[in-house]
Amino acid sequence: MKFIHLADCHLSTRNTYDDNKANFINKIRWESFENIFTSNKDADFALICGDLFERDYFSQKDYKYLFNIFENFSKDIYYVTGNHDYIDQTNEIFLKSKPSNFHIFMDDNLSFYEKSGTRIYGLSYKDRIYDKDFPYELKLDKSFYNILMVHGNLSNTKSSYLDLDFNKLNALGYDYIGLGHIHKTFIKNNIYNPGSVEPFDFTDLGDFGYFLYDNGKIDHISSSQMKYNIFDISSEQFKDEEEIIRFVNENLSDKINFLRLNFDQANDFDISIIKNSINSHYIEIIFTKENTFENEIKLFPNSLLSKFADDFERPLNEIEKRSYQIGMDAILRSKK
Repeated sequence: MKFIHLADCHLSTRNTYDDNKANFINKIRWESFENIFTSNKDADFALICGDLFERDYFSQKDYKYLFNIFENFSKDIYYVTGNHDYIDQTNEIFLKSKPSNFHIFMDDNLSFYEKSGTRIYGLSYKDRIYDKDFPYELKLDKSFYNILMVHGNLSNTKSSYLDLDFNKLNALGYDYIGLGHIHKTFIKNNIYNPGSVEPFDFTDLGDFGYFLYDNGKIDHISSSQMKYNIFDISSEQFKDEEEIIRFVNENLSDKINFLRLNFDQANDFDISIIKNSINSHYIEIIFTKENTFENEIKLFPNSLLSKFADDFERPLNEIEKRSYQIGMDAILRSKK
């Protein structure tokens, strides 16, 4: 038996970048998702454990594209919904044209599909909040290979989502428990959460992907084309811009890099030279200590910000300092 397990694809999601970058990121996420199915056509089936897409932004065109990917895969696909892709009357109409190999757990009560000696159990969200308890009293037929699919929160902290008790879940006797919801890879006993297929922001460091089960052997396969990187830059460590540029470029991956540079305050580095010389798709500059106006001026040379600052002769008296702070703050608040 061979199957793939993925979750938290968040296709057609909204993010905080401008429209061009947001569209680019969504395009990459779709490509990575499609690549998983294209490269695993020899699998017997696929599991998708929730948050497949963002229901508020998923269009009729998106459904058509998704169904085309599934039709080309041709093998059975089993899918439970999560808190971002729950199905109700507003989007159920699109599922009328779903391919026959796409099997959706439509209910928030546990049910199963049966396939060649395997039972695949699952339950889905009917709303963004899941307020039921998981049915731990279930008795499994051990003559089957039993798989559980669930989009849940494996934590002792109470949440608005499906909260799962690790010990109770583990004691049920499933052969494979496939989770979704947490965007980080998790493996413990027979419980597997693949994380997301692509990172989302600077809290998502490392590689992302899916699980491949192949006759008892389970591997986490990297699928991500993007990578988020964070580097701390100190004036004590680097003497000039050239050293910083060389260090960063040497340590970036061969993927599409999103980069955050954390600078300390005590430096005279030319930020514009650094940003223009680093091989990264996106660069964000953060000053890790208290962010002074002088650092903002470095980020926005020849701007209204710098011109306003030049109007003040140093040193400033207390009244001038206060006027300077109020003016700079007003400009920064309106810079977008």
